[in-house]
Amino acid sequence: MRAHALLILALAAAPLPALAQNQVPTNRAQQRVEGINRSIESGAESRSIQQQNRFETNQLQGQIQRQQSIAPPPPAPIVVPHR
Repeated sequence: MRAHALLILALAAAPLPALAQNQVPTNRAQQRVEGINRSIESGAESRSIQQQNRFETNQLQGQIQRQQSIAPPPPAPIVVPHR
């Protein structure tokens, strides 16, 4: 999960192609479209991280439940010899 989060952060920190080439959007409509696209991408990344976290949490909860459902063996009986 940490590697996944670091990858997303690295991608988010990378310059956008238009900005890397110093190309300014030509008009307000184009700026708005690019802003909406960035917002959608950011939301998708956030949902992806949340989904991965839920998956890993469910995996851990399943492991815990399986471990708890396996009852420990009963203690061995104590045998006292007759005198």
